[in-house]
Amino acid sequence: IFYIFFAMDLGFGAQNQVVGQAAAAAVLSHTKAQEEKIDADLSKYDDLLNDEEALDRLRQRRLEEMKARRRREQECRAAGHGRYAELGETKEFFEAAKTSDRLVVHFYRPTTRYCEVVDAHLEKLSKKYIETRFVKMNAEKTDYLVEKLNIFMMPTILLVKAGKVVHHIRGFDELGGTAEFSTDLLAWAMAQYDLVQFDGEMPEEYMKEAGVNAIQMRKIQGTYAGAASIREGLRDGDGEADE
Repeated sequence: IFYIFFAMDLGFGAQNQVVGQAAAAAVLSHTKAQEEKIDADLSKYDDLLNDEEALDRLRQRRLEEMKARRRREQECRAAGHGRYAELGETKEFFEAAKTSDRLVVHFYRPTTRYCEVVDAHLEKLSKKYIETRFVKMNAEKTDYLVEKLNIFMMPTILLVKAGKVVHHIRGFDELGGTAEFSTDLLAWAMAQYDLVQFDGEMPEEYMKEAGVNAIQMRKIQGTYAGAASIREGLRDGDGEADE
């Protein structure tokens, strides 16, 4: 590559012209350095393509990575991942929290139709995010857990990471304040607590609805207001959206 540099007198005197020439020379030097780096990188790739042993090592490394991912997926499925199931007893909850690093638990009430909305989304997410286990529990049959975990609103999605409860998604306030939220929005909300590996941007619907900043506010405050137990919520319908 040939570079031709013309000194131009802009009428500002010899001193300014010297400064301009120096600046141009610096740009030229930087450009050459960038091109040399690109040439060096291309040379490395050429060397790799011409080195059968290097290619074999690369293929072997990729193969081992694929095998490791496959083994991990099989382990997850054996632990109940990959499907949306119901837990019937308290001990099952603790066992799930112990064996699964990421656990999402939907506490529902059969007569609350908005719980069916959550069911539909979690069914989809359970198949997409194998690294996370998705389950549900009937709040009317788990008095101990609803008292211990402060479950008072239907539906409540409990997020458990490494055996610890990291967040409650109570009702739909964090999801735009509507039952029409998307599965991606729910996944994004869970990703804020590292429950799923969501690789997209914040869904636009979140900024358009009533739930703006709800997640961050709850993370900052760290506390939640409400009834002390689910019994009050079950009795007077506290936390349900208007039907």
